[in-house]
Amino acid sequence: MSSTTSSRGNPSMGDILRSVGVIGVIILAVWGFGKIFTTDPGDPVKPVDYAQVVQQARPAASFELLAPSSLPAGWRANVAQFEPDAWRLGVLTDQDEYIGLNQLKVSVDRALARYAEGSKAAGTAQVAGETWTVRSGPKGRWTYVRTEGGLTTLLNGTASRPVIERYISSLSAG
Repeated sequence: MSSTTSSRGNPSMGDILRSVGVIGVIILAVWGFGKIFTTDPGDPVKPVDYAQVVQQARPAASFELLAPSSLPAGWRANVAQFEPDAWRLGVLTDQDEYIGLNQLKVSVDRALARYAEGSKAAGTAQVAGETWTVRSGPKGRWTYVRTEGGLTTLLNGTASRPVIERYISSLSAG
């Protein structure tokens, strides 16, 4: 019987430390491998060139398609989709707040059901010479909506009302 092992077959302290050391080296190797071969995803938002989509869509649109001529510094478009009866432009502010513009040939009720579910009337606002119905929604969302000639224009987002109103003021049809 050796002096480093008890009569019950228990390992010695040296054996335990060597085993823990081997496991530690394996864990460090796996962690290091992961760090070397993993890339930082960076900003998960992929900006889109909304101006190009607007340029292509305006001649085909049967309504006055709204868009800003440019976005403020730090803002980026992440959605720009045109269909014959709908236009959608989503932007993120420099504070990563979302504002979505939707122009749809549907009733106000259908637009609200689709884009502002759970919102409640919160009055009206005069923005850029137009009267907008304002709605407050869950989690601090604001919705601005108006309808004209069968076209419903709806903006909603997590940005503050002044930011949304400045954005609405920047929209033009040409």
